[in-house]
Amino acid sequence: MNYFRIIQTLNFPKKLGICERLFGGLLVKQGICEVMTGAGIPWRLDLRNATHRWILYGSYDPAFLTWARRFLKRDSIVVDSGANIGQIAMYLGQRVPNGKLYAFEPGGSQAAWLEECVAKNLDHLRSVEVHRLALGAKPDHLYLEDTWKGERFHGGSSQISESRGEPVEVVRLGDFLKERRIDHVDLWKLDVEGYELLALEGAGEFLETKCIRSLYIELYRQAGDEYREHGVRIRDTMRKFGYRCYVYDPWRVGFVPEKGISEAVNGLFLIDDVKSDKKN
Repeated sequence: MNYFRIIQTLNFPKKLGICERLFGGLLVKQGICEVMTGAGIPWRLDLRNATHRWILYGSYDPAFLTWARRFLKRDSIVVDSGANIGQIAMYLGQRVPNGKLYAFEPGGSQAAWLEECVAKNLDHLRSVEVHRLALGAKPDHLYLEDTWKGERFHGGSSQISESRGEPVEVVRLGDFLKERRIDHVDLWKLDVEGYELLALEGAGEFLETKCIRSLYIELYRQAGDEYREHGVRIRDTMRKFGYRCYVYDPWRVGFVPEKGISEAVNGLFLIDDVKSDKKN
């Protein structure tokens, strides 16, 4: 698979779709194997899974990762909630060698997969700590339901449930940080399949005091009015805390302030300097 090293260095419109058409059928036959990723380190992937094949093609979220590389310093503190098998951690963990990346993944099989891959890349990922915890509004013991059945999906769309699925422990991010005497977070990547608002509530004191500098939040899981409303509520919550939503603009090749409510899948939330100035 050495020829994928060239593809990984290239970014072009509709890259994932084009690569899927060209290589998807061939890669499915490879099953579970270790490959060299676009992050420059080897990782075990299940190439029967489309999202794992994306990791082979290159950056999982190139626009966000480009921004994060510029924003983060070597000693930055990062929270990756909904870390899954490490699609983002494999990149950001290398970016903060003197800092810390706390990867939260409550799913047992996904967390074990991530732990194994991190252990094999300790020279590059010594900053990464994997925690088998879910983030919520209060400490609790709930369940993680795999909504996409089948072993090859690896919990990619698992959701917190009150009654069905794998038992998981829920903690408040605010409590987690205080216990470790962490007074700030530079970047919080929040992708927890519909549980984002409760996770935000569990970090309210850090958001209120702007001790979380930036957040990258999934706004929509799929099309539909229910999920659009979820994204609107996230925006409203973050606005009340004094953060402004930025979305990726392919024409300007970067994140720009969102005007109105867009169809963006993810939003980058940064401290609203205008509101901060008014308070001061």
